[in-house]
Amino acid sequence: MDDTFERSLTLSFYPILTRNEFSHEMIRGMVVGGTTGCITQCVTFPAEFVKTKMQLDGKMEAPRYKGNWDCVKQVIRKNGVSGLYKGLPIAISGKLAAVSCRFGAAEYLKSKTVDDTGVLTNQQKVICGFGAGIAEAVFSVTPFETIKVKYIQAQGLEKPLKPCGIIQETKNILKKEGAHGIYQGVTATVMKLGVDQMIKFVIMDLLKDFYKNRNNTKEVPLPILAMTGMTAASVAVIMSTPLDVVKTRMQSIRGSEFKNFCHCVRTIWNEEKLNGFYKGTLPRLSRGCIDLAMTQVLYGMLSEQYNRLSNRCQ
Repeated sequence: MDDTFERSLTLSFYPILTRNEFSHEMIRGMVVGGTTGCITQCVTFPAEFVKTKMQLDGKMEAPRYKGNWDCVKQVIRKNGVSGLYKGLPIAISGKLAAVSCRFGAAEYLKSKTVDDTGVLTNQQKVICGFGAGIAEAVFSVTPFETIKVKYIQAQGLEKPLKPCGIIQETKNILKKEGAHGIYQGVTATVMKLGVDQMIKFVIMDLLKDFYKNRNNTKEVPLPILAMTGMTAASVAVIMSTPLDVVKTRMQSIRGSEFKNFCHCVRTIWNEEKLNGFYKGTLPRLSRGCIDLAMTQVLYGMLSEQYNRLSNRCQ
């Protein structure tokens, strides 16, 4: 990009973004986080697609997949490789909103709780991670996840519904089920993301601190950032997958059959036992590790570029 144009573009938007109540850290988190989320979503969406199909394979749909790879083969046989990307525009829109909200909330909470030394206590890390997860769940993830799950399930029916844009999908849900249809599974989503982000936030920071050995000026190289992301994602996936399964079931086309979160949990346990709570674990694990490793690396790289541009504007 031409240097003069780059500077002009940044000077035009930077004052608008950073005025009044928005801190520099919060805006950086939203912009860089949103961009990072879109990139990682494009790379990892096939695994997300398979995970959703596997989690719906049970009560919501008649069992028809022998395993994850069987699901992949059936989808490709029926719709080609592009079949693994059905619902990607919805997922990207949701990811943009979710990651922007997550990083924005995390940076905002960190700026409000950090002391003069710039170091967060473990308790503060837990609060920031859990708070960011709740904000992400309520303001962005639940609506977009509900639309995505219903869309993927509808495209797998014997007579698939005609694909349409995210606005039309939202209108269809609101027309049939009202606002409740958009916010199905909100309790499970809040719990899942709260636990998920809390674990990731704490483990990544602990691993970074361990590497720095109490030297806050020490830079963490990109390979180490990737490793911290993969480690944190692995633990988070194991701990939060049961909640993710409940969320997916409640957000499905037949999710209204469940009276509430507890009723859904009891139903899955009665019909499928513990195995039902861990459907789609492998694709979710692979997606989570790749996603968070890429996020850690890209977020660090893009943050440097953002800081460089913002410093030139001052």
